[in-house]
Amino acid sequence: MDEEELIGLMKKRWTARKFESKDVDEEDLEKILEAGRWSPSGGNKQPWELIVIRDEETKHKIAELYAEGMGMSDPPERYTSPPVLIAVCVDKRVIDSYPDMMPAEFVVYASIGSMVQNMSLAAASLDLALSWGTQPEGIKEEVKELLEVPDYIEVPDILQLGYPDQERYSSDRRRIDEFVHRDKIDEEKLRDI
Repeated sequence: MDEEELIGLMKKRWTARKFESKDVDEEDLEKILEAGRWSPSGGNKQPWELIVIRDEETKHKIAELYAEGMGMSDPPERYTSPPVLIAVCVDKRVIDSYPDMMPAEFVVYASIGSMVQNMSLAAASLDLALSWGTQPEGIKEEVKELLEVPDYIEVPDILQLGYPDQERYSSDRRRIDEFVHRDKIDEEKLRDI
């Protein structure tokens, strides 16, 4: 793959919210998981554990919990329609294993982000979408209980994997000259937020 193909793959990757009922082949799932396996991580600690969820009842319970946490009246399709959910888990013992002078939590969650990005690119290469699903704070313990996760493991995200069943929406990006600074920060470039 050359650099144009790589950048093209990055542009192809997107976040879908509706998925076809078509199943994800186990071989394709393994390719996506393999991409996650080879992700960079701080100190090569690989702080992730992944739970692959195909069980319809479990997916529906996760959707109900998400709806409850977000104050929604109906469970969102983004958790019930994809054939696969992947609970991204973080072992807090890895955070505690870094030296005190390290920003350990940042390093661990940056590592998780790298893993999800690798998996997202692998999914895009297979014409699948892998979408983020950060969990509301108020339901994290219930999700852990549902998935029988021990106390020292966090479940910050539940990814949705499947074939998109919607048109890709616009995904504008800031121009490079709007966010790249040279040698020092240029406050005139900073956005008003």
